[in-house]
Amino acid sequence: MSLDALQQALEASLVTASPLTRSIFARNRLTALAVQRIINDVMGGTVATVSDGGRPHAAIVLVACHDGTIVFTVSQHSRLLRDLHRDPAVGLSVIAAHHDVIVQGRAEQLGKAGDLPELMRDLHRLSRKGRFTPHGWPGYLYAIAIEKIFAS
Repeated sequence: MSLDALQQALEASLVTASPLTRSIFARNRLTALAVQRIINDVMGGTVATVSDGGRPHAAIVLVACHDGTIVFTVSQHSRLLRDLHRDPAVGLSVIAAHHDVIVQGRAEQLGKAGDLPELMRDLHRLSRKGRFTPHGWPGYLYAIAIEKIFAS
């Protein structure tokens, strides 16, 4: 995804939103660049999935936005990983002091973090701490194919 595609997703989501959602999120429209900055300032969020028994599951993850693509972490052997293998539908929320970003879409596995050195280097650069994940972290990175996104 690119920043332009992220901007298009923001605009398209408002067009198809309910009147209440539109009234909440249209007041303080944010640009794709602003959404990317918010996500990268927070670098944490909650991913929601549905378990094989139909129960909701929420997991706290590391999140970044790289060139308009929202990327999040998934630990090995986690319930989140099992849920995503079975059904890639996800909801993501990132909450900042004065902003909210809510995303709905499909998770796409990018690979193991250790097998993606260029992307990891870029994600580490985005972090104020100098690292996106701990050194040697053995988990996976996923991107979200956005179906809807709202930000204020």
